[in-house]
Amino acid sequence: MQFASAFVGNLLEHYDTALFSFLSPFLAPLIFPDKEPLVALLLTYAIIPLGMLARPLGSLVFGYIGDKYGRGEALFLTLTGMAIVSGCIALTPTYKEIGVLAPILFCLGRILQNFLSAGETVGGAIFLLENSEEKKHDFLSGLYSASTIGGILLASLGVFLLSYYKIVDFGWRLLYLFGCLTALFGSFIRRHTKTTSFKTNLPLSFKALWIYRKPFLLIALAAGFSYANYVMALVLMNGFIPLISPLTKMQMMSVNTALLVLDFCALPLFGYLACKIGREKMMLLASLSVAICALPLCMLLKGATLSIVIGVRLFFVISGVAFFAPFYSWSQKLLPLSHRYMLISFAYAVGSQLLGGPTAAISLLLFKKTGWIASVGIYWMGLAVLTSLAIIFQGKNHDNRLSIR
Repeated sequence: MQFASAFVGNLLEHYDTALFSFLSPFLAPLIFPDKEPLVALLLTYAIIPLGMLARPLGSLVFGYIGDKYGRGEALFLTLTGMAIVSGCIALTPTYKEIGVLAPILFCLGRILQNFLSAGETVGGAIFLLENSEEKKHDFLSGLYSASTIGGILLASLGVFLLSYYKIVDFGWRLLYLFGCLTALFGSFIRRHTKTTSFKTNLPLSFKALWIYRKPFLLIALAAGFSYANYVMALVLMNGFIPLISPLTKMQMMSVNTALLVLDFCALPLFGYLACKIGREKMMLLASLSVAICALPLCMLLKGATLSIVIGVRLFFVISGVAFFAPFYSWSQKLLPLSHRYMLISFAYAVGSQLLGGPTAAISLLLFKKTGWIASVGIYWMGLAVLTSLAIIFQGKNHDNRLSIR
């Protein structure tokens, strides 16, 4: 029951949040019809990181609830809220119907989604690992991460089917309604989940944030790089490659769906490998490979054939999987049990939104300014270098049994 609650809830949350990313190439002309295609796409991608403030705030709110009142209570609130927001987005009018209010409403929807989802992703992982054997943590971390990809895969498949049957212009609303209804079902399961709570308060939690600032910053940087991997492989390429090659958006979505299937299957495998070779070693190898190969691979994309695009994106996906599979088990070893929910959730939110979230917009902007095809990989490469150095110089992990006094 505990595994099903964590797995299903995380899958549905990521389905809801991934929809906008995959729909961006199709929604761009609906939200910004008076802009040229590249500018409209850039502006639409720029909506994605609008959770910069909302997600960290949400992580503090739901992280505190999860530590003080129980993991299950926080997880129920986040998933129920996501269901309501998805239903509202499904009913949002386009620019043709209400003008400039359309992008404003989409922005508001993204902000609320990020606020609510901030407590879901990390909270579900914490809940799962705290209720499992230590020796299974790396494997379960990879398996839980697979539920993240499962939700993204479901969203990608839905967008692909709508684009294949050429009904995406109105069918996108059905995808959000589906997310609303399934998330409500997931929240019903969550309502009956009981978990551990601690006698904590906000001053004590913020004291913990200061005391554990070094592991906090390390987790935030790792989360930013991990999120950038996802954006590069599974978001940016869908809209960018059709602008620089003969390949179409529908072809990119079909490739995207296949890569997500691979991602889904590979995460538990790499979680198992992390048990054998060591989680830090595997994460370091992944980040170093991106630091070395990011620019050369991006240079291959201009006018590329489908086989070249698949090969490049395959590297993006594998490096991302190798880094992310043990992420949750790795991060939990750095912080104390009684403040873990808030600290890891906040670090993940800060890193993913401030560092990883703007990846698509920054990468497109660099390409627009320079015209150099490899420039889309510069920001990603920079994060890989910083993350590699941080892991190399990482100190000894903090003992999980310590508490803040």
